[in-house]
Amino acid sequence: MHWFALIDGVLILLLVVTIICAFNLSRRLASLRSDKRNLESLMEQFKAITDKADSSLSDLRTTAEGVVSDLREAADSSRAMRDELAFLVERADHTAENLTTPRDSEDFVNQEEKEYFTGDPATDDSAGTDRNIDMAPFNDNLEDDVKSEAEQDLIKALRRVK
Repeated sequence: MHWFALIDGVLILLLVVTIICAFNLSRRLASLRSDKRNLESLMEQFKAITDKADSSLSDLRTTAEGVVSDLREAADSSRAMRDELAFLVERADHTAENLTTPRDSEDFVNQEEKEYFTGDPATDDSAGTDRNIDMAPFNDNLEDDVKSEAEQDLIKALRRVK
């Protein structure tokens, strides 16, 4: 019988250890369940944040595309302005060169004008009238031929320099 008491003691000891392990396991499982609930709420928050970030990125892409389009338009416009300014500067340089370079009066008169001025107006009235119409742009003031204020300002500045 002694063996039965010893086996009963070992079984009791094992049952006590099993009960303690089961109690610890139960406590840990309860902790895991509460952590699972917390994890689920964190996952929902994470999903909401990622959805919000996705929509923000979509809006950002749309805005960036709009900005790129605006920048392209501005660049095209600035290129056109640059070309126009280069043309105006070239024209102004040419005009300034013409204004500052002394020339003979014959340099300004082309062959058609020579014929007009040397011809007899009494003999050919119709040709004289046509020539007067053709010569109208040459008889106008230089400022009438100028098309922009910038050119007018440049001409005025060049006249002040003289």
